[in-house]
Amino acid sequence: MSKLSYSGLKYGKINLEIKLLVDIQNDWLEITHTKEVSQVMNKSTGKYIQVNRNTLKCEIVS
Repeated sequence: MSKLSYSGLKYGKINLEIKLLVDIQNDWLEITHTKEVSQVMNKSTGKYIQVNRNTLKCEIVS
């Protein structure tokens, strides 16, 4: 297990799912939550997603 895929419905949009891939052996990951939003940031690449909090999912990719 070295990669995780985070996904969810984009904050402020209806029915638009977005995904972010993180290599947990090499990347620095930060997850933050507010009352309505979850944000997952791959700090190594600078990419991030903001999703409705109750839609955040995590899956093992490899």
